[in-house]
Amino acid sequence: MATIYTRKGATGTKFYINIVIDGKRSRRFAGYTKEAAKLKLKRFEYEAVFTKQSPSINIDKAYSSYMDYIQTTSINPRQVKVIKRKVGWFSEYCKVKGITKLEDVKSSHSKAYITKRSDTMVQSRYHCGEEQIYQKISPSTLNREVGFIKRFFSYCIDMEWMDRNPFRSVKPFKVKSNGQRYYFTPDQLGLIMANAGRFHDFYYLLLHTGIRCTDAYKLKPEHFDGKYIKVQMNKTGDFLHVPIPQHVLDVLQPRMGLCTLFAPLKSDRQRRNCVKNIQRLFEPEFVRKNNINLHTFRHTYAHDMLNKGVPKEVLQTLLGHRSIKTTEIYANWVRKEELEKWV
Repeated sequence: MATIYTRKGATGTKFYINIVIDGKRSRRFAGYTKEAAKLKLKRFEYEAVFTKQSPSINIDKAYSSYMDYIQTTSINPRQVKVIKRKVGWFSEYCKVKGITKLEDVKSSHSKAYITKRSDTMVQSRYHCGEEQIYQKISPSTLNREVGFIKRFFSYCIDMEWMDRNPFRSVKPFKVKSNGQRYYFTPDQLGLIMANAGRFHDFYYLLLHTGIRCTDAYKLKPEHFDGKYIKVQMNKTGDFLHVPIPQHVLDVLQPRMGLCTLFAPLKSDRQRRNCVKNIQRLFEPEFVRKNNINLHTFRHTYAHDMLNKGVPKEVLQTLLGHRSIKTTEIYANWVRKEELEKWV
């Protein structure tokens, strides 16, 4: 039994074919016209009946192939480790359930797995282990995990190892808004800088440029062109090319003779110490509630620039946001005096 159906999208009407052979249903994109869809349907029916079916693929083999593939892409090595772990967990789950072949993975398995993951209790917040504070995995974390596994199965479909994505039926979890993002007060900044120690210059750079810490870690002298800084951002891959204050350049000048300005922060241990050096100045509950970390300097920079009357379009460029909607998250930080000035 075969049918042709349509879906409307941003690029217009698309035609798809739906065919059931030996109790197995397949759905394929068939083109942008009904005539093209009919031809594609005839071809697909012929291939499904007369073409020799591909041999069943083991999940472990597919997982190994996918890991080899993503390491050849531009995905950040740290992200590769996360993908490997998340997809690997589902692979292990399938083994426990006695599922070894890709074709045996059903939508019911994907939903059962995510339901199980959503009930997992973790200690992911500051000092949670010491205080025995547990919480369930956040919806945003679960959505990212679903995305990673969904892309794995999309790869398997592209390799023609299977014709459906079992995670396509898993709907995104609703993520609650975090509200206004916390920024440091002048008194808190004074306390942080007074106790900065060897991290002083790094904190100073983050506070007065708004650059992400992941980009600041890798800064080299060649990233500076006069009063401008030009660096490729880890998060988006785009280039940040913006002016920075002279007083920041003065602070960094003694480091310009080094291969990397903040070489000690190459290790994960030193990066954790850099964060803990700030967090230890506040109560654990305060750190957890306001998510105090190095990114808080970026929020503080955005807050200060908006209070100076910097237009959001300019702030978008300074922060390296792709979308103005991201910059507009900070809109409610503008002082009443500044708002009244423009009304």
